[in-house]
Amino acid sequence: MTDKKLRKLKRYQLLELLVMQTEENEKLQDQLKELEARYKEKELGISNLGSIAEASLQINGVFDAAQNAADMYLRNAKAQADEIIKAAHLRAKEITVRAESKYSTETLPDSFYADLSDESEND
Repeated sequence: MTDKKLRKLKRYQLLELLVMQTEENEKLQDQLKELEARYKEKELGISNLGSIAEASLQINGVFDAAQNAADMYLRNAKAQADEIIKAAHLRAKEITVRAESKYSTETLPDSFYADLSDESEND
């Protein structure tokens, strides 16, 4: 409205116009508050996405470290098992040699030595 038209309005008309403008202003203020709240929610959501991505990377690092530790444990366990098996084979051969030296071929049947030679060929 122009200044000329406003000056021609009566007092009650000006008051009605003022009330309408106030109501519109309140509605716009409410809309602004709602939009600001939605914006903050979205901003927080985006911030949380960044935090989730960072947490995911950290968790992946923990899983990688755990996998490496498990792999190392398995390698060490296998190496220890291999050493135990080698020691057991060596001990078995020592026992066999002692048994052979203790008992001569005259006291044991030939089938005993045939069984021993078959077992050593399988190793």
